[in-house]
Amino acid sequence: MMSLKSFFVSFVCVASLAVSFSSCRHQKTYAEYLEDEEDMIDAFIERNKIFTVNFMPTQSTEWLTPNGDPVYYKFSDGLYFHLIEKGDTTTLAPNVGNTVTLRYVGRNMDGVIVYDWSEQASVTPTSLRILSTPTASNIYGEGFIKAVRCLYAGGHCTAIIPFKIGNGYNSNIYGGVTSDSEDRRPMFYEIWVSRIE
Repeated sequence: MMSLKSFFVSFVCVASLAVSFSSCRHQKTYAEYLEDEEDMIDAFIERNKIFTVNFMPTQSTEWLTPNGDPVYYKFSDGLYFHLIEKGDTTTLAPNVGNTVTLRYVGRNMDGVIVYDWSEQASVTPTSLRILSTPTASNIYGEGFIKAVRCLYAGGHCTAIIPFKIGNGYNSNIYGGVTSDSEDRRPMFYEIWVSRIE
């Protein structure tokens, strides 16, 4: 019969081996992450019947296809932007130095909510200040800021934001998604701007 001490030593040895083998797994290169990201975005676009264009639609009717599918403009940095409502264009435009009050929901490409500042999740909206040089390391990321800057007060959009222009955090409010693969995932945002000051 195995003593408790022998069992414990055996357990520690097996656990150490398991940790050693798992740490030797292949770490992806940046190029591999970019390929994975492109595949995730392509699958999301196909699954959601999104039509992409390389010019910014100028008329509200151009944001939907004749059969009602959403049209997304793809910026050169990889941001996909779909305008639902531009907002009140007679009000202040979101420029450097302005504070924008807004709500948003951020989901990963599988539809899991990662960030939620919607009316259901928070009584009050949040706000952000538009800086002269938004970076991927700030709380929102340059892709999010670029989408917000396309709106006015009362505006509403959706956007697919690649991780290279995302915020670089991607922590899930419902359980802490912090793995390496999650940190490099593109995000789908729905954004509502309520006020610009």
